Amino acid sequence: MFINIYISSKNSISLNTFLRFFLKISKNKRIKTNIYSIQHSKPKLTKKFSILKSPHVNKKAQDQFEFRVYRKQLSLYSYQGLKLLMILKKIQCKLFADVKIKIEFVLNENKFYKETHKKFNPNKFSSKKNKVNSLSSKCYLQFLDVYGETYFKNNL
Repeated sequence: MFINIYISSKNSISLNTFLRFFLKISKNKRIKTNIYSIQHSKPKLTKKFSILKSPHVNKKAQDQFEFRVYRKQLSLYSYQGLKLLMILKKIQCKLFADVKIKIEFVLNENKFYKETHKKFNPNKFSSKKNKVNSLSSKCYLQFLDVYGETYFKNNL
């Protein structure tokens, strides 16, 4: 199933460590996922508010505060949707309490396939031409596998 995960936090460091931790788990094959893109939202949400210092006469004596919310979007395909949701919930509750996660399931798969088809075009894929080793060829074969899946499902 295709899943978009929206991650937001007031602390940019905890947001980045959450992403690194999640990517490390997904690379260890504990969760069977294919990660398509990580998008950084450009506008940071900034909220400013002011509080009166004295509640009575002095209206000009105010303190001003602001906080920023940093956001990122993670698009992925998961073979084990329920396991992914349970792991995300446990990670967020026990390790990263200040990170807010919003999960959206993609129902219009054709739109998602078209986007991935544009991003993962094998003609645009480049590898090091001077030195070809088994790792780069394995990566290229995995890339062609994903491209073939999206192309096959689009044309059916």
